Amino acid sequence: MPPFKATVAACPHHSIQCQTGVSRNLELHGLRVLIVEDVSVDSELAVHQLARGGIRCVHIRADSEPSFRAALARFKPHIILSDFSLPGFDGLAALKIATAEAPDVPFIFLSGTIGEERAIEALRRGAVDYVLKTNPARLVPAVRRALREVSERARRRLAERQIRESEQRLRDIVDTSQDWIWELGSQQQFVFSSESVRGILGASVPEVIGCGLDTFVHEADREAFAAALQGLSAGQRTVTGIVTRWKHASGEFRWLEGNLLALIGPDGHVSGYRGTHRDITERKHQQERILRLTRMLQMQSGINAAVVRIRERDALLREACRLALQVGGYDHVMISLVDPGGGRAVPWYRLGMTGAAEVRTAESYPISDGTESDTSLIGRALRTGEITVATDLTKSEPPVSGREQLLAEGFKSVVALPFSVNGARVGVLSLASRESDQLSDEELLLLQDMIANLSFALQYRQKETTAQYLAYFDALTGLAKRPFFCERLDEALRNRVEPEGAPTVVAFDVMHLSNVNDTFGRHVGDLLLQRVAEQLKRHLEDDTRVGYLGGGTFVLVLPQDESSAEGVTTFLETTVFRDVFKIEGRTIRASFKSGIARYPLDGEDASTLTQRAEAALKRAKDSGEPYLHYQVEVHSELAERLALEHSLRGALDEHQFVLHYQPQVNISTGRIDAVEALLRWNDPQSGLTLPGRFLHVLESSGMIVAVGDWVLRKAAEDCQRWSRAGLGPIRIAVNVSAQQIRRRTFVENCLAAAAVCTTGGYGLDLEITETGLLHDVEGASRKLRELRSAGMRVAIDDFGTGYSSLGLLSKLPVDLLKIDRTFISGLPEDPASGTLVSSIIGLASAFNLIAIAEGVETEEQLELLRKLRCNYSQGFLHSRPVPVEQLEQMLAQQAQARRPKRRDLN
Repeated sequence: MPPFKATVAACPHHSIQCQTGVSRNLELHGLRVLIVEDVSVDSELAVHQLARGGIRCVHIRADSEPSFRAALARFKPHIILSDFSLPGFDGLAALKIATAEAPDVPFIFLSGTIGEERAIEALRRGAVDYVLKTNPARLVPAVRRALREVSERARRRLAERQIRESEQRLRDIVDTSQDWIWELGSQQQFVFSSESVRGILGASVPEVIGCGLDTFVHEADREAFAAALQGLSAGQRTVTGIVTRWKHASGEFRWLEGNLLALIGPDGHVSGYRGTHRDITERKHQQERILRLTRMLQMQSGINAAVVRIRERDALLREACRLALQVGGYDHVMISLVDPGGGRAVPWYRLGMTGAAEVRTAESYPISDGTESDTSLIGRALRTGEITVATDLTKSEPPVSGREQLLAEGFKSVVALPFSVNGARVGVLSLASRESDQLSDEELLLLQDMIANLSFALQYRQKETTAQYLAYFDALTGLAKRPFFCERLDEALRNRVEPEGAPTVVAFDVMHLSNVNDTFGRHVGDLLLQRVAEQLKRHLEDDTRVGYLGGGTFVLVLPQDESSAEGVTTFLETTVFRDVFKIEGRTIRASFKSGIARYPLDGEDASTLTQRAEAALKRAKDSGEPYLHYQVEVHSELAERLALEHSLRGALDEHQFVLHYQPQVNISTGRIDAVEALLRWNDPQSGLTLPGRFLHVLESSGMIVAVGDWVLRKAAEDCQRWSRAGLGPIRIAVNVSAQQIRRRTFVENCLAAAAVCTTGGYGLDLEITETGLLHDVEGASRKLRELRSAGMRVAIDDFGTGYSSLGLLSKLPVDLLKIDRTFISGLPEDPASGTLVSSIIGLASAFNLIAIAEGVETEEQLELLRKLRCNYSQGFLHSRPVPVEQLEQMLAQQAQARRPKRRDLN
């Protein structure tokens, strides 16, 4: 038999009215009743009595200590009903056990033997009530009262726990909050402080308690803070967003932002204050930095606008000073300029400082050469070329001239910004402020950009002046250039008064100048030309009568009595070339050759006279004569060539050259796979000019190198544009001269030009004549291999017209052979031409080369080339050389034809 047995007592349909959650829960699920009783009938009577009272219950009976203990552990009763006396076990023992193991379970004695004394003892020991078995009507009220008391105690304990937890939570919040929480008593002394005061003010709580506000609040903020406190009342208890400076334990002041609350006493008056503060020092500094950056940006923008608007240098510098003072927020601005000797800077313009202080500032600032210490911030900035900053004038480093005067005026910091022109430091913009703070990296960058823009503007102004000078005068000799010399001479001819002697124009060259350059270096040759120019200006009364035409050629105007051949020679020999020239420790004796043109016999305007004097000079140099007069019958062809050369020299600078393109058609497919770039000149006088008229002049004058480089770049640009437009793939063949190949930078120039169009089947091909390579086959081969490895192809142009075709084929990295048009023109009637063309095509096939036929003009020629298995055809049959716009239309049509047509789904 188990130690105890649980039984359920039925209860009537009506329910008891319960006032607590515990009672309500018991009403729904049944009251667990533990009955300590040795007589089962008595326990059943108790349960029956509870049921009659409307209490539904589940009960068990225990009649010994072991069964009682087991029931407490397993049954978990809501209430205990115990007899006072049991055989071997009594109610007081059960009460003791219940009090120890289930103190929250109410214990009621239900006994017929308990007396008053025992009842009092039982209540003293923890029983909640006692009911006599002779009065069972009291059982239900006693049980209900006991359950209510249990529920009330539970509710009180819950409320107390919640209060304790709330208080602990508040303490945790106060202790862990980064905000400083404090209270002031009625005497405005701290009576409470959170631990976070240590992180905010660097002080411990005991160091704060008992202190007044004056101990911590900045003197300048005390009045405003006290006014905020005094403004609080029962009707207006709070104020927020109070920003004040508080003293840190380190001695510095920190910016704190806080909220204030008035504490109201029972009498309705303010009894104290509570506040929360957080450190916003970094935010405050950031706001100040943003404000400074904003001012600097506005100042920079204003100076940039002034750079565009103001053309005169001094006005620009004055405007920069005004903007720094009025917009940048600086209190004093000064510009100091380096004196001509370069040893010191002198104040040039200043704004912002009082007159008395201005008088006391230094008159100049020495610039150290690095061997001595700097004596001023301006001197250091000019010596180092870097922005120099003194953020605290009370410190001795860096050096600041007039430190005492600046401090007396209330200034605390100075920054010196050096500006330069053409790499030379020419001045300093000094900015002084009554604020002391470190310049941030952003501020320094803005100042650097500002001063760089100002330097650029000053440099540009100087270049404008220099450009105006260089437009008229030669930079090397300082003499008038050809246009200005001719302009002066024309004016002199117009203003000439009869019977003044007719002037003569003399052009002369310094002989063997190239030998001087090759032997001593180009700079020595330049110095020699400068000395010749100096001698000319020294010995001519009017320097408007002399000019420099470039290339070592000078021109001057002599009156008639000095214009004979002997007179010209005598003048130059006894003045300019009388003495040897001593240059960099070397003794150089120079000689000259000259050409003479007389007015009005050889020309009536300055340009004609100058050209004909040059023509006579060239004839003298070719013939070996020391001087020659101009002769029309001898020099007409030469003069025309010189005029053409002069026109061509300006054609490249004035963008008069253009490229036309002639297609190279794949004979098998009929499509344009490549084009040849052909040079044309848009001569303002003659219109579009073919290279046959001017190419020999470009080659003989050396201009072919510059023009050839331009052709490479222009062809590469067009190729890149076609690639982006999807007009290919297409390759462009460019003719290069032997002079280009011989230059050291040939490979570098080609690679730089072709870099933009070397993918997807696009690229540049180089066409070279075989006769142009005979001077340096090995050097040319090495350069062409390097270009070939970068994706460029090499073609031999006019193949078969030279002298060493087979030898070149074995030595050069060749990809294509171009059959000269003279062989194609005889096809198909001339058997000899057919045999020769067939042999060249066979030779190309043997060397795995591509054969291109030039000058194809008829369908018969094309058909024969197809039978001979020639690869490409080029000529008027397909297209004449056309402008780039027309070629792009042809390529676009070809590309459109290659695209697959959409299938009609209707």
